[in-house]
Amino acid sequence: MKPLSIQQIRQITAGKALSQIPLEAPKIKAVCTDTRRMESSSLFVAIKGDNFDGTKFLPQAAAGGAVAALVESIPTNAQPNMYLLQVPNARYAMGKLATHVRKQMKAKVIAVGGSNGKTSTKNLIDAALHHKLRGTISPKSFNNDIGVPTTIFAADPTQDYLVLEMGTNHIGELKPLSDMAQPDIAVITNIAAEHLEGLGDLMGVRQEESSIISGLNPAGLLVVNGDDPDLLEAVTPYRGKRITFGFKRTNDLFATDIHTDENGTRFQLNGSVRTVFVPLLGKHTATNALAAIACARRLGLNEADIVESLATAHGPEMRLQLHTIGRVTILNDAYNANPASMKAALETLLDLTCTGRKIAILGDMRELGASSERYHKEMGQYVGAMNLDALYCVGPSAELIANEAKLAGFAGPIAHYDDSTTAATKIPAKLHAGDLVLLKGSRTIRLESIAQALASAAGSFLKVAG
Repeated sequence: MKPLSIQQIRQITAGKALSQIPLEAPKIKAVCTDTRRMESSSLFVAIKGDNFDGTKFLPQAAAGGAVAALVESIPTNAQPNMYLLQVPNARYAMGKLATHVRKQMKAKVIAVGGSNGKTSTKNLIDAALHHKLRGTISPKSFNNDIGVPTTIFAADPTQDYLVLEMGTNHIGELKPLSDMAQPDIAVITNIAAEHLEGLGDLMGVRQEESSIISGLNPAGLLVVNGDDPDLLEAVTPYRGKRITFGFKRTNDLFATDIHTDENGTRFQLNGSVRTVFVPLLGKHTATNALAAIACARRLGLNEADIVESLATAHGPEMRLQLHTIGRVTILNDAYNANPASMKAALETLLDLTCTGRKIAILGDMRELGASSERYHKEMGQYVGAMNLDALYCVGPSAELIANEAKLAGFAGPIAHYDDSTTAATKIPAKLHAGDLVLLKGSRTIRLESIAQALASAAGSFLKVAG
């Protein structure tokens, strides 16, 4: 970010200075909410929540280099040489400041939303662009009202692009993020059952995810999954240019002849002879790559360069990553789960080859609200009809998957465990040399502990297969 005076920040945030701010006060060069990552000449945003109060960390912020702080209340531990600006809501003030910083950028801002594949698509967009252009992407899953502004503050204002991931789990969360970031390009990867505790139903998900168009530049570009006609209807208020992508040939960009193996995913672009290779697993990777191609084209890159760059992409942690642990191969997709992403992971498991058995270890799919029982039972019926060799389920809701799979005629061994700690002590002994094992469940189930138990038993560290 470009340096800002404390007086400028006071004006932008409508803050009240709790002490006189001299003209010679140092300028702010960074904004941070985490004292463990504080930089010199920083503004510390003292976030306040139900169970925490950032003002308690003012001493650590000052020690880390903060020269000013946004606070909601007058602290009892004010630090010498730290200027305090009082605001009614530190999160809201941080968002206003991020909007100002975003307006000073040369970069084209790309916002990525949707139910599944946001982080992977964000990485693919960066892979398609970074060999020819300068830019950054949000780290990990920095996709909420703290993560998005934090990414904006940290970005180089002279770069060519900035890719922001935008997430939501309650109605009304996405619109402020889009209004803050004012994207030049917005991507909606897909719509699926997700966070139904806060979003209600699929219609609620669709309405919430489509609100990413709120801050989209009227002269910008909307890149939207065209396989979902209801989603296309939901984004009709946006009157700017629109590019659709997906599996259907009616899309502007579509993928055919999709093949996934241990090395990655290959497909034909728009039915042509041009083969696109992405070193990420799963057929859904093809549609994520199409979104990246649309973004890169918009920023002026030619198709040959885009395809060459996508072949160097790297996927995020615990999203369909292959690891060899001793004589077993783990397909680790344990970062999170909803019905659509779990089905995609299971399909990927079937697409891969192995010398042993194909085994699914499935955990609870959380935040599905009143529809949780239904979706877990449906998943059990889905798995019951698959050609898998064994099924192990972890978590209270995942017991429904196991029970329904039995009723559906699943022929292999089935077992259920209450939690990942128990599963980690029992499952490793059931695995044989050459087995290919999928780990898929919501983050809170911590299925990765099973992989860690395997690694410990094998006396090895996790390493990416191949």
